[in-house]
Amino acid sequence: MIIELKTLDDIDPCQLAYHANEQSIGTYLRNSFPYPYTLDHAMSFITHSLEHHGLDFGIVVDGICVGCIGGTLHNDIYVHNCELGYWLNPAYTNRGIMQQAVKLFCSYVFENYQIHKIYGEVFVENQASCHVLESNHFVKEGYLCEHAYKNFQYHDVIIYSLRSTQWK
Repeated sequence: MIIELKTLDDIDPCQLAYHANEQSIGTYLRNSFPYPYTLDHAMSFITHSLEHHGLDFGIVVDGICVGCIGGTLHNDIYVHNCELGYWLNPAYTNRGIMQQAVKLFCSYVFENYQIHKIYGEVFVENQASCHVLESNHFVKEGYLCEHAYKNFQYHDVIIYSLRSTQWK
């Protein structure tokens, strides 16, 4: 199995739309991630990211785009921070794909940007995502009670971080 990160202009938008169009993917994502996910959504995402110099990649497994990973670079006093986000089609989970994608992403960010910290906010109940980050040496940095409001209920969130000084 070959796992790669490819820039959004190097992926097939039809594959992206197909693999994003799974209702369960949005369970732990921000409400801006739509369902159903159409080709128009994929094209808009790709265009927006490329026009705004986004730090987004397709997660490509054996030549097929099955997910995305990206970072939001911040400014002002947070200029050396990058917020991490990702999703993977459920048919591809439990194979170590996301663990490898996070590792590749962190390497790229630390090598190409003046980033001191990569962090992610994870719903407490999303144990799979917690495991992915912990397996990549992210540490629990904070616990925020009722921090996210999704599907008409509040969710606790764990903040995980990885500093450049911790990266191997």
